[in-house]
Amino acid sequence: MSMQKKSPSLSTVLLALLALGLVGLLVTYYRHTSELEAKVGELESQLYKVQTLAEPQQVAGPGVASSPADRMLKDLSTRFIGDPRSLSEKLRDFLKENSDPQRVAIACKLIADLADNQEALSSQELNWLYQQDAKPDIKRVVAQVLSRRGDNTLLDSYIAQYKPSLSSNNPDERQTALLELGKTRYLGAANFIAPLLGEKDPVLLQNVMLALKATGNESHTPKLKTLLNHPDESVSWLAQDTLDALEVLSKKAHARLSNADIAADLPPIME
Repeated sequence: MSMQKKSPSLSTVLLALLALGLVGLLVTYYRHTSELEAKVGELESQLYKVQTLAEPQQVAGPGVASSPADRMLKDLSTRFIGDPRSLSEKLRDFLKENSDPQRVAIACKLIADLADNQEALSSQELNWLYQQDAKPDIKRVVAQVLSRRGDNTLLDSYIAQYKPSLSSNNPDERQTALLELGKTRYLGAANFIAPLLGEKDPVLLQNVMLALKATGNESHTPKLKTLLNHPDESVSWLAQDTLDALEVLSKKAHARLSNADIAADLPPIME
């Protein structure tokens, strides 16, 4: 019996062609859709960048108060219509209202920030403020700013009050005096401190060298060299460390304070 070859019917051929056509359309559609999605994503990314650049950024600085402390600083330094007070008078009143450490720190920062701006806070106002306020931090920073401006009169007066305590028999009183003198970063204080390098007590010697490191210069290195062979290793090590720090400072260093000297020991502001 002979086998007959069956030819595909016309309808079968048409269906096959139709299926192939649909597959092709689907592939084209999918590819086109993917390209559109990628393009949309790219445009959205570009739009986001433009919006970000256009938005104003809030940063700490003039005219922007990002914390309660910043707002206090801004209010203190701004002249308001109807308020005839000078900046020094505003500082006095600000501290009289509440003299907690935070307010003292804020006032100190404002005074230090205006060290080079005599139009905003004149030396006459600073001298007046020094007499009005008894807080050590305020007095020290005011005196330091005046030293920055070339007048060491108040800074000499400030450190003189601690000189008697350096010869006290009370270790705590001595330590307090050394700490306060060290905060001044002033050569005059170093000249009060240096004679104590002849003391025998290792603990006292270490405190003396720490204060001297903050205030002295190369003129104080000879006495330090006598401590390099001290039997107490902590004393000899600190003597070398202090010597290394002061040898690079000329004899004029710390005679007139820099902005960095003033900023070094400002009381901290709690945000």
